[in-house]
Amino acid sequence: MFYSDYTGFKGIHRYFADFMVSFSGDLTKEERYYLWLACGLLSYFVEKGHICIDLTDLAGREFCLDEDEPPVYISCPPLEPWMDALKASDVVGSSGEARPIVLKDNMLYFNRYWHYEKIFIEKILKKVKTKPGNFDRSLMESVINRLFSEIKRDEIDLQREAALNAIENNFLVISGGPGTGKTFTIAKILGLLAEIASNDLSVALATPTGKAAARLKGMIKDIKERINCSEHIKKKIPEDVITIHRLLGSSYRTKKFKYNENNPLPYDVIIVDEASMVDLPLMSKLLEATRDQTKLILVGDKDQLSSVEPGSVFGDICDAIKNVAGAIVILKKNYRFGENSGIGRLSELVKQGEGLEALDLLKEGRFEDIRWRKMESPFYLKEMVEKYIIERYGSYINARDIDEAFKNFEAFHVLCALRHGPYGVISLNELIENILWEKKLIKTTKKRWYKGKPIMITTNDYALKLFNGDMGIAFEDPEDKDALRVFFKTEEGLRKVAPPRIADFETAYAITVHKSQGSEFDDVVFILSDMTSEIFTRELIYTAITRARRSIEIWGTEEIFLEAVQRRIERKSGIKKSLLF
Repeated sequence: MFYSDYTGFKGIHRYFADFMVSFSGDLTKEERYYLWLACGLLSYFVEKGHICIDLTDLAGREFCLDEDEPPVYISCPPLEPWMDALKASDVVGSSGEARPIVLKDNMLYFNRYWHYEKIFIEKILKKVKTKPGNFDRSLMESVINRLFSEIKRDEIDLQREAALNAIENNFLVISGGPGTGKTFTIAKILGLLAEIASNDLSVALATPTGKAAARLKGMIKDIKERINCSEHIKKKIPEDVITIHRLLGSSYRTKKFKYNENNPLPYDVIIVDEASMVDLPLMSKLLEATRDQTKLILVGDKDQLSSVEPGSVFGDICDAIKNVAGAIVILKKNYRFGENSGIGRLSELVKQGEGLEALDLLKEGRFEDIRWRKMESPFYLKEMVEKYIIERYGSYINARDIDEAFKNFEAFHVLCALRHGPYGVISLNELIENILWEKKLIKTTKKRWYKGKPIMITTNDYALKLFNGDMGIAFEDPEDKDALRVFFKTEEGLRKVAPPRIADFETAYAITVHKSQGSEFDDVVFILSDMTSEIFTRELIYTAITRARRSIEIWGTEEIFLEAVQRRIERKSGIKKSLLF
């Protein structure tokens, strides 16, 4: 029997399982099947965002693979013989062995993910236990009282608590939804550090993407002018924000980073915003390149979607350290969405899993900033989107210059839950492009490039310093009106690139909710689907809602919406289990 004759996996999962069994050594037929099954499951679950699989959860159970139609059910063996077969194989080793698969405490990993997780856990444990040097507490309290003087004395000021913890610890996590003052808190922490430090501190501000870096840079620049401190201190508060890749010194020649364990980053303080978007491999490399005495502050929203790549690092950290004094602050008061905000109320209901209440709120029409629209047949989709597209996207295509184009483009966006299908971004982008062409807002749909075309980078390009998720607009070059350039908002400012140099991208009139992380738009149309999917989760709905600053309209069916709010993302890793304090 060929290993590929075993019922179950398709594509890369089957090929990987076959390959591992071919190097497995002297095993019985039953042991080979047990190994084949474990390898296929590991590949299958890692593709779905898990770091590892827990054999205890699967042993003795029947498991349904969702990659087949009709679904295929496979039966997993009891734990003990399954573990024995894996331990007898030449391709499975224990922690530290140079084998492609690692088995640790019933958890099965690809070797590289086990290595990333090990580094991550060790560095976090060290940072939490390593306390900063002496500081003048009386001076610190005086400065904090001044910086946070606008807070009423009877309010529980979690921003003040975050600032205090940032001084007293070398590791801090700050979590909160949009409008809870995360960036305001970062700016005040920077001001506090600048005032009480005996020497000038070297500080790095970083984000996962260039668009998030550009956004944070603008916000810090604006906020620091309003902080209650001297002009001398304001000048010390850094404004420059760079991507994590640039911080680590990425090289397009070697695809390795300049800064690592042997050549650590030369900073006293590192603050990472939008940390929920950072996957395990990148977070591991960042931690590996960070000195034990460097103060590390991770800022994000634990209720938001996890990274596209494997792992839910930020959420795992928040769960693991929630009882560690001084290690985490969760900002709760919302300064953007008040009592009259439907967006604020809706996002809270979804976050709490209250699907029926959230749906009622959407449908009752009490709040002007949230609307519900029942999903029509794909036959009517063009009619549904046309009025939005002509009015909102026409305003940026006809902009006078690229700055106005970006301003108008960021005022409205279509978000989709899916990539494929009639309600996915691929179909929606083609439909929107055709509508704009029919209305003569763009000149052609046949050319690859035209004025006003929005794109999103899909693969890291180290040579151009453009990374997955960066968005650009094709527009006339002000220095050469006959030339078309693609403009990007980066941490270095507005940058232009000749279109032929850009290899991997996709049209971005509509983008997935995953790809919208790190962005905010004034108004959003969020399109679910009329068919269920396992990727429809509470975190997806919450992330879509919180991309909107002013209004959101959700298109879907009641059944799909309710099902999504009840389903939560669960990604297996050993982080929570291993981060024991």
